[in-house]
Amino acid sequence: MILILVDALRRDHVGTYGYHQPTTPFIDELGARGVVFEDALSQAPQTLNSTASLFTSRHFPLLLWGVEHDPIPGVADDRREQWARTPRLAAANLTVAEVLSAAGYQTVALFNNPHQHATSGFSQGFDSARLLDRDAGQAYARVDSLTTAFLDWHSGRDPERAYFAYLHLMEPHNPYRPPAEYQALFPPGSGRHLYANGPPPPGFTGSDLETMTALYDAEIRFLDDGLRRLVGELELRTDLEKTLIIITADHGDELLDHGGLGHGKTVELELLRIPMIMTGGPVGPHAGTRVEALVRNIDLAPTIVEMAGLDEPGDFQGRSLVPLIDGAEPAIEPPEISYAWIAELRSLTSAEWHCMRDLANGRLTLYHRSEDPRGTLDVAGERPEIAELCLAALDRLEAEGEEARRTAEALKTVETDGAITPENAAVLEQLKALGYVEE
Repeated sequence: MILILVDALRRDHVGTYGYHQPTTPFIDELGARGVVFEDALSQAPQTLNSTASLFTSRHFPLLLWGVEHDPIPGVADDRREQWARTPRLAAANLTVAEVLSAAGYQTVALFNNPHQHATSGFSQGFDSARLLDRDAGQAYARVDSLTTAFLDWHSGRDPERAYFAYLHLMEPHNPYRPPAEYQALFPPGSGRHLYANGPPPPGFTGSDLETMTALYDAEIRFLDDGLRRLVGELELRTDLEKTLIIITADHGDELLDHGGLGHGKTVELELLRIPMIMTGGPVGPHAGTRVEALVRNIDLAPTIVEMAGLDEPGDFQGRSLVPLIDGAEPAIEPPEISYAWIAELRSLTSAEWHCMRDLANGRLTLYHRSEDPRGTLDVAGERPEIAELCLAALDRLEAEGEEARRTAEALKTVETDGAITPENAAVLEQLKALGYVEE
C-alpha cells in the first residue's frame, strides 16, 4: 500500500475534477482506472493538524503543545516561541502505521514538510522514517528526490512481506518555483509572485494573481510528471495491480477566493476540499467508480486497515470507505458531516451546507453548497434553524476538543517532562522558507 499526500493541492485544479488546464494527465489516468471520491474533505487547512487527523483517524488527535524554551543552540532567542507553536503528536495516539506494523507490514515514511521533523512524533509505527533534506535552492525536496529515496528503500525491502509507504510530496506548496519548461506550459505573464498566508500585500493586482495561478498550475504539472515516473518505475519492479495507491492532499491553497492567499488562515472550502483517488489492489474491480457521498481524510485510516484485512481499532473515529466503494449506502446516519479546525476557527460541512464559526468574535457564517458552491453568500440570517443546528453541533465538538486538550496537557508531563525538544535550527529555517514563520 502506498499513501501519497500532495501538500496544498486544490481539488478544483485537478483534471479529473473538471479543471480546464492540463495540470494532472497522469493523476487523471489513475482516477480513470480506479475510484474517485467527488466530495472529500480535510480536517484542517494546514498540514500539521490535517495529517495528525489522517494518521490517527481522530478529530482531535493528542497534540503536545510546547512551551518557550531555554536558549536553543543555533536558534535566535526571538525565535524560541516558534517552537511553542510547533506541537508534537503524542505517543498516546494510535496511528494507522502502528496498526499495520503490528500486523507484520513493513512501514516507511518519507516526510517532506518540516512539521513532521524527527522529534515531531509523526514517525510512530514506521520502521523507517525521515524528513528529506531540501534540494539545493529549494524550500523542500522535489518529487524526483523523493522518488529516488523511495525506490532505494523499495529495492531493499523484504519482497515476501506486505508494505505500507507514506510519501509526502510538497509540490505545489509555496514558494511556486516550477522548472522553466513547465512555466512554458503555463506562461506566468508579467505579474509578480507575491505569496502570503492571508491577505495579499499592498499593490497586489489581477496580473499578479494570474501569474501566481499559472506558477501554481505549473508546479502541479511538474508533480504529475514526477508521479508518472515513480509509478512507472514501480510497474517495472512489481505487479502494481495488486498494490493499493491512494492519492490525496492535506489541504488546498487559496488564490484570492475569499480575499486571501495561501492556507491556514480560514476554513473556507477551497482549503478543505481535497482530491482523493484510489487505484490498484482491492479497488481494482471498481475501476471507473465515482463516489458522490461526502468523505473525510479521517476515513482513510480505517479504510486502509479494512483493505489490509485487519480489525478496525476502537480508537478511530472515521469510517471505512469500503462499503461506499462497493456501492453500499453511506454508513453514517444523516446528517453526514465533516469537521475542521485551525486556531480559533471551526467549520462543519455536509453535502448541502457549510458553516464556519470564529471563536474570537462569535461570528457564524453559513453557505448553501448546492446553490452557492463558491461560498459567496452568507445565509445564516435567512436560515436560523440550520445555523442553530450548526452551533449546537460545534458546541458538542468544542467540548470534545477541550477534553482532548486536557488529556494532552496531562500527557505532556509524562511524555516530555514538560518540554517539547526541537530537532535543530534547520527545521525552523525550513518552516520560515515555507511561509509558516512570520517575520
